[in-house]
Amino acid sequence: MLKVSVKGDPHEIYHFMNDLQSQPQYGVQLEAKRYLLPGFNEKEITAYVNYVPKERKPMTVTLKTLEGKEVQINLLDGVAVELDQGITYISGKVFDIFG
Repeated sequence: MLKVSVKGDPHEIYHFMNDLQSQPQYGVQLEAKRYLLPGFNEKEITAYVNYVPKERKPMTVTLKTLEGKEVQINLLDGVAVELDQGITYISGKVFDIFG
């Protein structure tokens, strides 16, 4: 778990914290917040951030060549979306341990 301290413009801190809390891989627990005098133009927030990895789902894409051979591509965090009839968008991460 990390202890994070952020200091700056209250408006920017608000958007930063909302974005951080919206990320499913982070658990955010607010510890303290305070405005810094004079004029309340600066704010400081202290929070605990815990990295909670999401479940990663593997996907295997199989392509057939004109010669009838099959090529398999293993993807991590794979997504397949059919955009139109016969058109499919495939996205994911490939890790080459020998690269």
